[in-house]
Amino acid sequence: MNLDFKNMTDEQKAALKKQILEEEAQEKAKRKAKVEGYKTLVDETVIKAMEKVKGVSNQITAVKKEVFDDFKSILELKAELYGVKENQQSHTFTTTNGKISITLGYRMLDSFDDTVHAGIEKVKNYIYKTVQDENTHLLEIVNLLLKKDKNGNLKASRVMELEKIAGNINDTELSEGVQIIKEAWKPQKSKTFIEAYYKDENGNKINIPLSMTTVMEDLKNEGDKETSN
Repeated sequence: MNLDFKNMTDEQKAALKKQILEEEAQEKAKRKAKVEGYKTLVDETVIKAMEKVKGVSNQITAVKKEVFDDFKSILELKAELYGVKENQQSHTFTTTNGKISITLGYRMLDSFDDTVHAGIEKVKNYIYKTVQDENTHLLEIVNLLLKKDKNGNLKASRVMELEKIAGNINDTELSEGVQIIKEAWKPQKSKTFIEAYYKDENGNKINIPLSMTTVMEDLKNEGDKETSN
């Protein structure tokens, strides 16, 4: 139906305007109701999921403590029989048939205090001051060794390589910079961990997922396999 707005009376125009405004208000009300419904659904789902996640977390914490407690006496006996140092970072125990294995312990994570930046600057000052075009390869090597990881830390193993380079060059500023970096190294213990795997009937090693991320990756891989089949 085509409306001839020009020929409409003032009353008709007012009625049409009222109708349009009412329809717009109804649409806004519908959208508002949907948004409120969405927010309510999010709240309910988040709360429900949180209870599940907290439950799983509590179970994992309890099992982790039980496993470490179970192996406490074994670790003491291992130290007595084999002279294992108490500060050993991790221990792996495997059944005699080699089918089941559990590793527990902690890892040492590279960490540096804030003085590391002074050491890095000394090293870079030496490199940029002395390296000429024909030695750009050395510059690339040093920059690679000073490259930080995603957490903003250097790798201790690369610092050791840098120390070898400094030893061969025998420059005071470079050596001082490397020494500052070495002394800034303050390794930290990671949280204790447990890793476990078993071998299936075909002898394939099956890792047991013990984190949400690992579980989701395994589920995705299984889904990909089913899709390809």
